[in-house]
Amino acid sequence: MAQGDRFVILAAVIARARANAGALWLLAATTVANVLGFGYQLVMARLLTAEQYAILIALFGVLILEAISSQVIQSATARLAAQYRARGDDAALHQFVRRWSVRVAIAMAGLALAVIALAGPISGGLALPLVSVSFLGVSLFFAGTLTFALGLLQGLARFGWMGSVLIVQAGARLVLGVALVLLGFGVNGAFAAAAGAIAVSVLLAAVPLAPLLRAARRATTMVELGAEETRFFAFAAVVLLAYAALTNIDAVLAPAILSPSQAGTYAGAVTLGKIVLFAPIAVGFLLLERTARLHAHGEPTERPLFLALGLVLATSGLVALAYVVAPAFFVSLVVGSQYPATVAVAPIYGIAALSNALLNLWISYFVGRGEMRVGFLLALAVVVEATLLVSAATDAVSVARIVLLVALATQAVAILTFLVERSGQTKVALTPR
Repeated sequence: MAQGDRFVILAAVIARARANAGALWLLAATTVANVLGFGYQLVMARLLTAEQYAILIALFGVLILEAISSQVIQSATARLAAQYRARGDDAALHQFVRRWSVRVAIAMAGLALAVIALAGPISGGLALPLVSVSFLGVSLFFAGTLTFALGLLQGLARFGWMGSVLIVQAGARLVLGVALVLLGFGVNGAFAAAAGAIAVSVLLAAVPLAPLLRAARRATTMVELGAEETRFFAFAAVVLLAYAALTNIDAVLAPAILSPSQAGTYAGAVTLGKIVLFAPIAVGFLLLERTARLHAHGEPTERPLFLALGLVLATSGLVALAYVVAPAFFVSLVVGSQYPATVAVAPIYGIAALSNALLNLWISYFVGRGEMRVGFLLALAVVVEATLLVSAATDAVSVARIVLLVALATQAVAILTFLVERSGQTKVALTPR
């Protein structure tokens, strides 16, 4: 190969790396944030008793349920922002930001007040501390605001700032959580740290978005997209709320349907499963933005999907396999020796978590393309899983088996939905005009 050709290839590689610098940073930053998040879980598993840790895991199950539910806002915002950006339609983008920033703030404030007002019944029904349930309400408001901001950063491809916000959130939660627990506030302190970390992240996310928010407030051009945006948000809500319930309802119900010792055993498995489930979350962020942008231009969207699925299988799949091959080693490494019974649960839950991690990619793909019918099938899966958990679960292993069964079934539904959609596109493409 000639010297000149080498320079041309090197220049092309450097240019491509620069063009994707934000995406690469988001992948790295999400890894750092996940390490900090898992570090928080590992520290708490050792600072608290198994029974206390089960309560914390249930609380985080509710908080994650809130966070993933709030991803309705993030995913829909990202898809619409990416669409307007791809079309160069600044007027529609500014009006969208102005209209929905107000709606999100009002809706989240109302939900937060409702949770705080109902803290007593929620606490009694789920066997959770009253103070921590109140913090759920506070965190809900900040979570909704943060996810709207993250959705704008994602849709506008501001991945550098997005990754930095995720790191700050995870780091603040770890530092505040350890400090409050060591000061004697126990589970309530550990969970209060989560609400504080989200609030700090909102302040950071506002920095890069300040020019856009100012432009949105000054926007005067009227663009008639309100009904279309609202309809898309509604369908996105069905999809993402169903996914949130599907991947967290087992952790939330465990303290109520299992004995304290079995709930503690299951909490250990949930902690291991988080490594599989949330490690590839940045891949979903990138997939949604890429899919929405390509779809807005009328270009094929399958290649980013296949790359994302392959990457998650190669990473999270390896971790899930490790849980099958050497569960005792990884249980001891991740949650410690006080969870011996978790060894029997880890392999089952690891495979279920891998299936749900892949499901997250399918959802990002469908939302990016605006194909929302899969949400109703996911909602049906939630009903089935909740029914089975309440009626058939007897111990931690049986809960994990139920979660695995439903996870594999929903994975099959997602693949079938993709094949049906793709078949329909092929027929349209082959039909003469």
